[in-house]
Amino acid sequence: MYDVKHIFAVISLNALLLSGCTVVQTMPGKVANPMTGAFTAEVTITNADAESKATLTRYGSDAWCVLFHEPSTLSGIQLDFLDDEVKASYKGLAFSVPQSAQAIRTELADLMNIIDDMSQSPDLNGKTEENKIICEGSIEEGSYTLTFTDAGIPAEFSLPCYGLIITFDSFTQQAQTISTETTFSATMPPETMIPTEAQTTPAPAVIPESIPAEPVSVTESVLVEPPTVPST
Repeated sequence: MYDVKHIFAVISLNALLLSGCTVVQTMPGKVANPMTGAFTAEVTITNADAESKATLTRYGSDAWCVLFHEPSTLSGIQLDFLDDEVKASYKGLAFSVPQSAQAIRTELADLMNIIDDMSQSPDLNGKTEENKIICEGSIEEGSYTLTFTDAGIPAEFSLPCYGLIITFDSFTQQAQTISTETTFSATMPPETMIPTEAQTTPAPAVIPESIPAEPVSVTESVLVEPPTVPST
């Protein structure tokens, strides 16, 4: 038979263990940060105005690419973010960022800056909640939440000040961080100057008029008298 003190000790130990489990679930989790290097993901961008789908690629810090698939007004447009400069292109033709993509450009730039800052840490520092890791912070525009699965795969980014939600799908890490110089030279279309109206139709080539050739003077043949042979 167990005495009262022994039973009380067992109950106290179980309570302590259960309490410890609860604390572990709410303490910051430590999972390897999957965004320290290069990666590619399919993203759905939902804001107050519309929904867009694109392929998001990170080559390294301050080196990103977004290729839109939907809606039709943005399909095929590529935005390249490199060292605080954004270039737009469509099938190799470079042009200014269209008005329809200006808001998304700003929202994506915020996400990229946040991930670039987070990439400095080898681990994800957030709170665990329902098999998720939630990383919260704030930028100049307002507070944000970046949610990961318990395995450390990005799932959703929200920025309430814009009414923005970006969901991640098909997240794939690259084996190593790709060289920015090499990658952009291989993937970015060469800049093409858009011709002005005056330059659209090339001027015809100037063909010089044919100049008759001067007649070639022919030297008249001169009869040469045979030499005189003296008689013997």
